[in-house]
Amino acid sequence: MTITINYCINIVIYVLTIVVVLYSAFKDKIKKPFWKTLLMSLGSFLLLTLVGAAAFVHIGSGGAGQSFMTLTTSAVGFCIPYIALEYTLGQCVFISAIIKCYVDDLILLGKVVYYLALGEMPDSYMDFPVWPLLAGAVISFPLIMIFYKKLMRPALDDSGFLASWKTAWILPFFANGMYALYMQPVFIEGTSFPGLEFSFVPFLWVVLTFSSYIILLRALVERSRSAKLHEELHISDIQVTAQQKQLEHLQQHIEDTAKARHDIRHFLVALQGFANEKDFEGMLEYLEKCIVIIDNQTPEIYTNNLAVNAVLGYYKQMAEKEEIEVKFIVELEDETNVTDTDMCIILGNLLENAYEACARQKEGKRHITANLRQTGGTLVIIVENSYTGTVRKKDGVFLSSKQKMRKGIGITSVIDVTKKYHGISKFEYDGRRFKVSLLLGSGSDK
Repeated sequence: MTITINYCINIVIYVLTIVVVLYSAFKDKIKKPFWKTLLMSLGSFLLLTLVGAAAFVHIGSGGAGQSFMTLTTSAVGFCIPYIALEYTLGQCVFISAIIKCYVDDLILLGKVVYYLALGEMPDSYMDFPVWPLLAGAVISFPLIMIFYKKLMRPALDDSGFLASWKTAWILPFFANGMYALYMQPVFIEGTSFPGLEFSFVPFLWVVLTFSSYIILLRALVERSRSAKLHEELHISDIQVTAQQKQLEHLQQHIEDTAKARHDIRHFLVALQGFANEKDFEGMLEYLEKCIVIIDNQTPEIYTNNLAVNAVLGYYKQMAEKEEIEVKFIVELEDETNVTDTDMCIILGNLLENAYEACARQKEGKRHITANLRQTGGTLVIIVENSYTGTVRKKDGVFLSSKQKMRKGIGITSVIDVTKKYHGISKFEYDGRRFKVSLLLGSGSDK
């Protein structure tokens, strides 16, 4: 089979459409080093394209050989985004399967439009003109970019912690398989084109496949929002419980203070007795015991922010019951640029994770340290805890220890809040201590 100029140009349009769409939608998610990763992935894709095109010329269109070649090159190509993008393997397969569906649909619809316009098909795919594919790519480009940026990106970015991505790729993957086994052999080759009465099938195919993708992505977004809302409700419950404990403590302190006032005469009489006997050592010992009693009955105040103070007090009380050493250093202004809700999401998740890690620790000194500092419009939060065991991480995402291989939504919520304030998050662990450092800026995305 002789290679024609039209065939080469169509291959170039096919490749450029994939590259431009993916680069425009995901350039900020390319792994570092940026240029090395980009060139490596582009080189892999171009090599695969050349192999596929050469195989197409050698095997010819139609038949089982063409379908097998399409499935094989597609399966390999679906893994290429995993080289370049900061997503899980399941997400990358989903991304590449969708984009292949899109460009294959351009070819499919181009064939149908050509047939409807001229009433016939070229004798060979090599003779197929450039204009149908080029026109389809230009007309549909704004639509596919809206699909990727407005729907797919939020679904990928907001629901990366969901286990659903392990299976979500199956839908577009099988759509590609059906295309290779049925749509391509029947509608692409002129000799097998079923005619005018079936020309509506490709349009129906495109509508049904992309409608199913839209429904799936929306379902993932809603499930992600539901999971995050559930997590926020959990933190809100903790905040309410913490404030209730704080109020109970304050009420107890008020009652103890009233009792102390009632008993102050007895204290003074006791001190007078020590003074009359000139027993100054006994007087000092008695005063020290009184001071200890008063200190133990006085609730700790870390900051004037009631919500933060309640959460810190709640987790300190829980940790001390488990004999975990706790140290909080708080240097906050009366008002911060971070809302009470966001602050409680951060502290609630980090302190809960730290407490549970220490509670699981079977040996060694157990400790939790939190340091909150504010300098101008910048808020620094550092939480460190001891732990034993293994920190599980997959595809750059921490896995929860509560449920096997479940991504930790708590850490995800912390990262999301940090990004909201244009901040930076850093996680360090060495087998003995786990340290989270957050730097939150002054502005937030509402």
